[in-house]
Amino acid sequence: MASLERWRAEHLAKYLWWVASGVKQWQSDRTSYAPEAEYRSGKPDLPAYLLVRVMELPAIAIPRHTLRLWRTDYKALLEQTDPAIKDEWAAFLHRSRWSSLWYYDSRNRVVRPGNEHRGLTEWTLELAALAEVLPAEKPAP
Repeated sequence: MASLERWRAEHLAKYLWWVASGVKQWQSDRTSYAPEAEYRSGKPDLPAYLLVRVMELPAIAIPRHTLRLWRTDYKALLEQTDPAIKDEWAAFLHRSRWSSLWYYDSRNRVVRPGNEHRGLTEWTLELAALAEVLPAEKPAP
């Protein structure tokens, strides 16, 4: 089970890096439910979420699936995060190139932390725990 959480954490981190890089955006619609209203300068924002497509990893039986991370949950986690980790996360998000936090070790058939950013790996597991797993889509007939 640890490899599944780590694989999800890797994908969440990558999608958030893409948001910071301008490749992806938080999604919002008027019918979504978020845990609470989001406010910026007294004006409510629409609830927003990030859909994260987790690649399958057949060697260790991880199926392809989709996660949804609410922006309010992400911001709440950031607010309670240790300032040193928060600074490391901010620096990580502003890197010009992607650097994996977790990788698949094919020899031992497990997802392991990368050598860089050791302080972030445990924090990304907390992040992954906030994301909800969406029901699998049925293939078209």
